[in-house]
Amino acid sequence: MNSYLSIKKITILSLAITIGFYVLFVLKRYFSRPMMPMEEPPEVRPSYWVVIGVNIIFSLIMTFCLFLYERKVLGYHFRRKRDELVANIVGSLIVGLVLSTLITLVNHLLWSPPGHDHIPARVFVRCWVGDMPLIILPVIISYMLRSMHVENMVAVENESLRAESLSSRYEALKNQVDPHFLFNSLNTLQSLIDVDAEKAEEFVQQMSSVLRYTLQNKEVATLAEEINCVRAYCIMMKMRYGDNLFFDHHIDHAKFDHFLVLPLSIQGLMENAIKHNVISSKQPLTIHISTNDNNQLIISNKIQPKMNKEEGSGIGLANLAERYRLKWNENVEISDDGKIFSVTLPLKESDKL
Repeated sequence: MNSYLSIKKITILSLAITIGFYVLFVLKRYFSRPMMPMEEPPEVRPSYWVVIGVNIIFSLIMTFCLFLYERKVLGYHFRRKRDELVANIVGSLIVGLVLSTLITLVNHLLWSPPGHDHIPARVFVRCWVGDMPLIILPVIISYMLRSMHVENMVAVENESLRAESLSSRYEALKNQVDPHFLFNSLNTLQSLIDVDAEKAEEFVQQMSSVLRYTLQNKEVATLAEEINCVRAYCIMMKMRYGDNLFFDHHIDHAKFDHFLVLPLSIQGLMENAIKHNVISSKQPLTIHISTNDNNQLIISNKIQPKMNKEEGSGIGLANLAERYRLKWNENVEISDDGKIFSVTLPLKESDKL
């Protein structure tokens, strides 16, 4: 059934509408129906408050029944909006007028003295007009509640689809990183095999450490875990480039080891630095990794552009920036002043996630 019109909510709404209606009614000292003949001697008339109490019960029942009708009608799926409006408005009007007529007849039986069996038509008309607020309000309130419910459902569905889309995009970006590292590593390994078999063997050991870390398929990693992977990668690159490549680490491990980063983000930046810069005995390359007091990690290097630039594979800074945006709605800061290239990654505190 319709969750926005539960029995509990219908009961509360019916009580609120009925009580409000009769508060105004008493204040105006006016009844929506003649519940007793005015010519009846005062001594045989029922108490004014008894009549009010009985009619409050009748009106509460009528309002409750109208809300149940609304719930039933609004629960159907009509092919055309016009059919729903007709069934709702016309149906509610008919149900309300029938209930109003029945209540008028019951009042006549309860309060009229013997010999007053006939009820003039104007009495019914007066009762219908007086009860019209009790008929119209359930229709309006039911429509409003359903509209709010539909809007909330659409919002929840859109948010769910958005989250699913973001998750899918994030996974697609993350999955691109793994084969990219593997292909580059295999190319490096191939070159080492021809030069130094022992280095190639050690290279395989370090590569296996990195691959084990990669195959964990984590969405996030601690900085300590990422740095362990980076150290293995540094050893791999040092075996290839020797003293032409240096890694300068200045990380506050005591403070940041348990902070979170995206897996292979640091390693990917180091790989890009190696790929796009000259590394030689005349132009050795130093890659700096450091933390600052703003809970950030900075990877930087002096710009040593190659004469023949390698074409990018589509995996790099844009990928990394998009992953951080999708995962944490955080920006990756990129700086290039022509001399120093640096990338600043946000470090996320795990207890704040």
